[in-house]
Amino acid sequence: MMNILNARVTYRQIPIHMLERFTFKDTASIYRMKDKYGFDELLILQTCNRVEVYAASSKVDDPSSLLDIWHEYLNLDREVLEKSVELSKGRDAILHLFRLASGLDSLVVGEDQILGQVKRALENARKSNGVDSYLSMLFEKAVRVGSKVRASTNINKGSTSYGSIAVKLAEEHLHGLYGRRVMLIGSGEAASMVAKPLLNKGIEFIVTSRTMERAKAFSEKVGGKPMEFDHAMSELDKVDALFIATTAPYWLITYERMVEVMEEKEKEKKGMNNMDGGGVEQGPSSAHVPSLLLLDLSNPSTVEPRVDSIDGIKVIRFDEISSMVERNIGARMKEVSEAERIVREEVDAMEARLRRFEVEPVIDSLFRSVDRIRQRELEKALSMLNLDERSKQVVEQMSYAIVESILSIPMDELRKASENGDVEFIRTASRLFKYGLEEQYNHTR
Repeated sequence: MMNILNARVTYRQIPIHMLERFTFKDTASIYRMKDKYGFDELLILQTCNRVEVYAASSKVDDPSSLLDIWHEYLNLDREVLEKSVELSKGRDAILHLFRLASGLDSLVVGEDQILGQVKRALENARKSNGVDSYLSMLFEKAVRVGSKVRASTNINKGSTSYGSIAVKLAEEHLHGLYGRRVMLIGSGEAASMVAKPLLNKGIEFIVTSRTMERAKAFSEKVGGKPMEFDHAMSELDKVDALFIATTAPYWLITYERMVEVMEEKEKEKKGMNNMDGGGVEQGPSSAHVPSLLLLDLSNPSTVEPRVDSIDGIKVIRFDEISSMVERNIGARMKEVSEAERIVREEVDAMEARLRRFEVEPVIDSLFRSVDRIRQRELEKALSMLNLDERSKQVVEQMSYAIVESILSIPMDELRKASENGDVEFIRTASRLFKYGLEEQYNHTR
């Protein structure tokens, strides 16, 4: 029997900025070594929020064996791995994959990006000969299930990402972010949720954190141009949109500093006007565009309340963003139960298909055994008869038809028994036919 195994470390187990420790740089070399670990097939799925390893093995049935890959390639301690990595196998592994492709295990429920990531993971594994028939079939099905869930429900309608909504609000208030100077403070989950929609829209941004190491790690893992924190704070007068997605036990954005920033912005604006000969014509709606937009995703807030009163600054706080998210989450959560029902049905169908897939080589072996008998007896009969070529062809076709007619119904029943997990029926069939069926089936088990 081919065992389906899964080991995963995700945002549910550790902070996103720590996922870098579990990420594989050279997956191709791991695929080449899959036999060493006893795996017939291997597939690695890596995103900003997760690192997952899937395996199909006829020899190994313990998913904890997948920890060896992390241990050997990344030199991670076994104790750390056992605490951080979640394991599953068989139906549970298939259920997890289908839920994942459907957006039910995502940080943002129903998000679409994961579907493309599942496809790319399969493509990469194929290029490196990591997968064969089992995981290919499983992941192709997962993509179809994910597409079906989204087509049959509204689970991906209305953004439920704080980051996506914050970016959308920034675009509305600044009449677009292209050409604007955007800065992101933070390197955790909230910052990741802001960075993704910015990257998807092709918007460049600076990312800063209280340590340069964190900013660099976030930049490499997610995106953005890293900048040292104090330097970034000194550059606020040049920023149009500032996303604050971090926590602190003090006001990170103070009233006094923002007053200074706006004074510096005003000086720069006057300087530009003087260079242009006394005035720059403003568009009809430019008066409504803030000089600095602050989008505060920190909870509790790290933006001093008095900042709201400074002319030229627009502050959008967490509560406003949260209320929009909650409305959309409520709408999506109504769709989750239907999505889960579809996923469970598809898992049942997939399990039946895998069981049938396992018995197909057995049936094929049986047909070949019977065909050898047919061929032997046909040659005997033809040697006793004085037939012309046309008559020999008729007799040969008749022999094929007899075998097909006799075996078609029993073999269909054998496939059904396999789909239903009826091992006893298969063993009984093997005793009835005695063409090596039992030995072949036990080998696949």
